Amino acid sequence: MPNPDLKEQLASLHQLQQVDLNILGLHQKLQSVPIKLKELDDRLQIHEQQLKAKEEALAEAEKEQRSKSAQLQMEQEQRGKYEAQLREVKTNREYQALDKEINFLHQKEAEIEDVILEVMLQIDQLNNALREQEAAFNAEQAKNKAQRDQYEKEAADLKSQILEQQEERKRFLPTTDHDLMNRYREWFKRNRTGLISVVTDNACSSCRMAIPPQMLKEARKYEQIVLCASCKRILYVLPPTSSDERSTDEEEDAS
Repeated sequence: MPNPDLKEQLASLHQLQQVDLNILGLHQKLQSVPIKLKELDDRLQIHEQQLKAKEEALAEAEKEQRSKSAQLQMEQEQRGKYEAQLREVKTNREYQALDKEINFLHQKEAEIEDVILEVMLQIDQLNNALREQEAAFNAEQAKNKAQRDQYEKEAADLKSQILEQQEERKRFLPTTDHDLMNRYREWFKRNRTGLISVVTDNACSSCRMAIPPQMLKEARKYEQIVLCASCKRILYVLPPTSSDERSTDEEEDAS
């Protein structure tokens, strides 16, 4: 004959299982939050590295401009000295030698001025690129903060839900058979899934294997624990509705 205590035990264990699965799902969501936060930091770091690269390129270009400007000034000073000497020379040979040096310095100055002009254009371009990169970095930083706040709130909500579910599960512990509870815990620890499998459409809801009619009949009696032949979970038939009861009675009468 049916065992009311077994029926109640399976019903209680099924409810506990739902709570534990909820807790497991919440923990999995909570574990994903640090991963999401790291992805945020990685994206921000990429923008920061790009910004730093633009700053370094600009600093290098400005350094080159200062170096070339100093070189140009040095060449101009040297040319000024030669031009002063040119006014004091007494021989044609000395004049030609100095004039050659002056022309050489003129040419050299022109080349340096071309380089300086190119560097100045490069600096303008780098300044524009730097402003754009700064704007992109600031936008990413603001986005990062908003997203981080959202993820941290999500984590806090998940922790709160876990605590609520942990309180909820406590009410099932005193009423559940000790041996059955140990069996349930070992299964859950090993498989990270529930031990109780609800019968749905005459099949095990966990592995979807059809349950033989005689085994299904035994599961409905609640006289003893009935295991799924495929996945070895405990089969649990949910309390029937009034229409289900009539259908079951008709099936049993027919048999």
